[in-house]
Amino acid sequence: MTGPTLLRMATTVQVEIDGELLSRLRARYPGKTDRELIERLVIIDLGMAVLRENPRLDADPEEVVLADAVKAVHEARDELRSE
Repeated sequence: MTGPTLLRMATTVQVEIDGELLSRLRARYPGKTDRELIERLVIIDLGMAVLRENPRLDADPEEVVLADAVKAVHEARDELRSE
């Protein structure tokens, strides 16, 4: 992926997830770690929320969603670190 990177020192937490759903995700995206799968879903959700809240008609929606989602993930991680 080009543009902003998601790789930074991150605080991690354990989560519970439905085993069947996780199995389906693993089958759909072989080779991805559980962390990559879940973070991808979070990035998509956060990006879509940002896009709904701040539509930019002159920008490529996918680029806006990805850039803003990455920014939101970084902000969330920064908040967790400051707690």
